[in-house]
Amino acid sequence: MHVEYSQQLKGVAHMKQHKLLLSFGSLIIIVTLLFSACGGGGGASSTPPAGSVPRFAYVANSEDNTVSIYTVNAATGQLRHNGYAATGAAPHGVTVDPSGKFAYVANWGSNTVSAYRINAATGALTSVGSAVPAGTWPYGVTVDPSGRFAYVANESSFNVSTYTIDAVTGMLTSVGAPVPAERDPRSVTVHPSGKFAYVANGSSGSVSAYVINTGTGALTAVAGSPFAAGSGPSSVAVDPSGKFAYVANGNSNTISTYTIDAGTGALTSAGTATTGSFPLSVTVDPSGRFAYSANSASSNVSAFTIDAGTGALTATAAVTLPGGTPRSVTVDPSGKFAYVASLTSNSIAIFTIDPDTGALTSAGTVRGRSGMLSMAMTRGTAAVKYTPKFAYVANYGGSSVSAYTINAATGALTDAGTVATGALPSSVAVDPSGRFAYVTREILLEGAPVVNVGAYSIDAVTGALTSAGGPTAIGSDPLSVIVEPSGRFAYVAQRTSQDLATFSIDAETGALSSLGAVGTGTDPQSVAVDPSGRFVYVANNLSANVSAYAISAVTGTLSAVAGSPFAAGNRPAAVAVDPTGKFAYVANNWAHTVSAYTINAATGALSSVGAAVATGTGPISIAFDPAGSFAYVANNGSHNVSAYSIHATTGALTSLGAAVAVGFSPHSITVDPSGKFAYVANSGPNTVSICTIDPVTGVLAQIGTAPGGNAPYSVATTGTIQ
Repeated sequence: MHVEYSQQLKGVAHMKQHKLLLSFGSLIIIVTLLFSACGGGGGASSTPPAGSVPRFAYVANSEDNTVSIYTVNAATGQLRHNGYAATGAAPHGVTVDPSGKFAYVANWGSNTVSAYRINAATGALTSVGSAVPAGTWPYGVTVDPSGRFAYVANESSFNVSTYTIDAVTGMLTSVGAPVPAERDPRSVTVHPSGKFAYVANGSSGSVSAYVINTGTGALTAVAGSPFAAGSGPSSVAVDPSGKFAYVANGNSNTISTYTIDAGTGALTSAGTATTGSFPLSVTVDPSGRFAYSANSASSNVSAFTIDAGTGALTATAAVTLPGGTPRSVTVDPSGKFAYVASLTSNSIAIFTIDPDTGALTSAGTVRGRSGMLSMAMTRGTAAVKYTPKFAYVANYGGSSVSAYTINAATGALTDAGTVATGALPSSVAVDPSGRFAYVTREILLEGAPVVNVGAYSIDAVTGALTSAGGPTAIGSDPLSVIVEPSGRFAYVAQRTSQDLATFSIDAETGALSSLGAVGTGTDPQSVAVDPSGRFVYVANNLSANVSAYAISAVTGTLSAVAGSPFAAGNRPAAVAVDPTGKFAYVANNWAHTVSAYTINAATGALSSVGAAVATGTGPISIAFDPAGSFAYVANNGSHNVSAYSIHATTGALTSLGAAVAVGFSPHSITVDPSGKFAYVANSGPNTVSICTIDPVTGVLAQIGTAPGGNAPYSVATTGTIQ
């Protein structure tokens, strides 16, 4: 880095720079970008164009070398965790091509750009070959409107790299040498026409403008470029009409407005607007009527209306972020929601947008991974829809797992066969893709070789299970198994050996390979992974506490969280993390209560949320609706299910009324991926209770049962994303 930026960062370990260190006397800054400059859409109409339904969101996590994947609820704006993918070192920017087929990540720490194919149905990312070289410290990446070219702003080499995109594979091919920019370019934005590109030069106080050769993608400087901006420009946005450009000036606390010459791409200053402190990104909504800036030092978002004739910005009310240090703001393709990635809170704040005024109203937050910097979204013609598909029940007394198909309309279960597992299967889990199932056996009767975890492949049509290699052994007496969100690792709580076993999962076969184990408390009975895939929690029954571990995104191995274990109630039998990743809950079997905890976003440590809440007798299993609004607890001793609403800010539980009766000795409860149905494995009458969930109130109603095997102990479901 150079000039004022290098002076500000002197003495800071650069690879750990992303935490913003703020004081009013001095400001240590590393500027992020807004990679999705226009916010989608076109024209000045308030009605988004066809194909503007948000589907998937991707967030670059600079501190753990990953990209988080979310599905987007087009009606509520909710982001739902959907796994993550590995990137190069310190990813700073992420973008998607206009077709939604490919995603690209600028890896600041490894001087590369990673390319991925996007699964159109699930949003999953698959690497497209090896990462390609970029300049030094690639910070921002974008794709032109035609989807034929990609551009990367290289912060330390002061230039912009150009690539062609293979329309079939998504692979990048460099187009000549990078073109010069000025000092510390951090973002690159392409005009909606695809004719011009604009780069914010952080240490030069300028914007470089280029003409794009529509045949080759090559860049040529616009006459008069670079154009003066404020101090510390970090992000450029162009409105959908292509008439106006906006630049967030981090050190000036302003947004510069420009008119764009339609023929040459040249910028003409049209004034400035005041923002909060240290704006790091700016975006324009798809209608072209509103603009927003993420103000990192004042932890808020400024909102503006745009004059359709002049492009001038008029400030409206700013909104404060639930978490500090906002680094980017993104408006979804429909123009209904705004999303703000917060670095220090490792979370995304969600806002609804008033269609008349552009005002923002908080719609909650969702946790992410470490060092969240930037976000990109895909669009489509239809909203993401989750549909239940199969259910699996581990029959403890029957030494088997029963498979069922789920009627997506009614929730009814239809027998799809049974597979023998060996003695006393105690739990069943499915991987996030729905391709594999895993079963633990509690007591080992077979003798050598010891067998404790079985892996099975799932027939995509029938749901039938077939052995996928193994079974695998490591410790003894396993009670609980879970697969983390990326589908690469599985964890097993083992009672007799008092440890948590770690396994890698073969992506093709589902087979398990041991990665060792870490010690737990006494009598570990339940294991849970937070939905971002960063932390694992184990309920230790006899030591009355919860062990917490951080997960390596590279190896899947575990390291103890500082302060672990955390106190729980008497004989904790189950632990679960809510879908937002903010709260953890523990069912205290002998205390007949549920303890609630907040999860520290940085460390994974647990902090108690007030007094434990009363349940029925012998709570043994916990489940949530997909939005994280409601929690359900199966009570083994009182043969019912308690239901609670979850306070979105504190995580506190409030009873929804009388518990719902189910079968005798319920042992496990789960909610299907659509959130419409809950299933309860009743070990006494050998049945599975089928319940509907009221989407507004969260109230359960049992609507029927299905026959299980002998003593069903655990139930899990799969679903599809459309």
